[in-house]
Amino acid sequence: MNLVKNILPVAFFWLSCQCLYGQTSPAQSAYIDRFKDIAIREMARTGIPASITLAQGILESNAGSSELAVQANNHFGIKCGSDWNGAAYFKKDDDYSPEGYLMESCFRSYPTAEGSFVDHSSFIISPQKASRYGFLFQLAPSDYKGWANGLQQAGYATSLTYAAQLIGLIERYGLSKYDQPPSEPATPAVSPIIATTNNVTFTLASGYETASDIALRTQVSVGDLLVYNENLPTGYLLPAGQKVYLAPKRRAFRGPVDTHIVQPSETMYDIAQRYGIQLDKLRARNRLEPGQEPAAGEVIKLRGWKTKETPALQPSPTPTGTGPVFHTVVKGDTLWNIAQRYQTDVETLKRLNNLSDNLIRLGMQIRVQ
Repeated sequence: MNLVKNILPVAFFWLSCQCLYGQTSPAQSAYIDRFKDIAIREMARTGIPASITLAQGILESNAGSSELAVQANNHFGIKCGSDWNGAAYFKKDDDYSPEGYLMESCFRSYPTAEGSFVDHSSFIISPQKASRYGFLFQLAPSDYKGWANGLQQAGYATSLTYAAQLIGLIERYGLSKYDQPPSEPATPAVSPIIATTNNVTFTLASGYETASDIALRTQVSVGDLLVYNENLPTGYLLPAGQKVYLAPKRRAFRGPVDTHIVQPSETMYDIAQRYGIQLDKLRARNRLEPGQEPAAGEVIKLRGWKTKETPALQPSPTPTGTGPVFHTVVKGDTLWNIAQRYQTDVETLKRLNNLSDNLIRLGMQIRVQ
C-alpha cells in the first residue's frame, strides 16, 4: 500500500532466511513478548489476527531495531498522508521530486510504539480501504495463511515472498496461539484505560487517536462524545493525556474541593474537563461568557451559587496591533492545540501558513494572526 514503507531488499533477504529456514532470533522473541498484548487487544478491537500483526511488525521494523522504529516509534513504515496532523519523522525513502531527485519522505511519528500498532490496524479497517482489504475480514482470525496471502494479493507490500515470510514467522514462533479467543476476560494490561472523575467515566487520549478512533475503541458514538466533551474536534489527533468523557458530565463537582485556582494558560474548558463539569454550567456559575477566560491565579467555583463578581480575565493571547503574530512549535503541539490556545481554528491557521495538510515540525514558526 502506498502509505507503508517497503522493506529494503537486504532486510527482506535476511529475514526470509530467518523465518523460512528454521532459525529463531532472541531479538524477535523479545519483540513478541513485548508486543503480544497490544496485538491481542487490537485483534479484539478490529478482527485482525494478532499473529499477522506481530509478524508484520517483526518484518517491517526488523524486530523493533529499524531507524523508524527507534526514532519515531513507527513499526509499520506508515507514511504521513494528507490526513495526518500528528508528529512526523523525515527520511529519504522512495519519494522523488518533480525534477527526479530523491527527497525526504514524511513518516508518522508516535509517542509510543503501541500507538503505531493501533494506527496500523485502524488504517487497515478504515472504510476508505474497504475495497482493498475488506475481503480479509470475511476470513476467520485463525486463518493466518489466508490473511497472509490476502495481504500480498491486496498489494500491501511489493515483495513476492511477503506472504511466505509472514507464514514462516508465525509458524516458527507459534504465533497462531495468540489468535485464539481468550478463555478468561482480558486483563487490565490489554484493556483500554477507563477511569472516573466526578462519578463520570472517561478515557485518556493516547496522542495518536481522533474522536472517531476513541469512539471505535470505547463503543461510544462520535455524536455522543461530541456532546459530552463540548469542544472535542473531529478529524484531528487529540493531545496525549486529554480526558474524553464517555457519559454526560455533572452540573457541579461532587469531590472534596469547592474551588480551583487557575493555572497559567489554563482555560475554562481545561478546568471543566479536569473536574468533569459541564462547561456551560461552570461558566455560568463564574459569570463568564463564551470566549472569556479567567486570568492565572483567579478562583473558580466548582459548585454552589454564582460568584458575586466576574473574575479578572486573561489578556488576549494576541496583540491588538495589526502586525502578524507567530507561535513556535514545541513538543506536543498540534494545529488543533495551537488553534485552541490562540482562540482560532485549524483551517484559519492552515490558510495563514499556506499549509496543505496538518503537519508541523518542532521549531516551526506558525502564524496565528
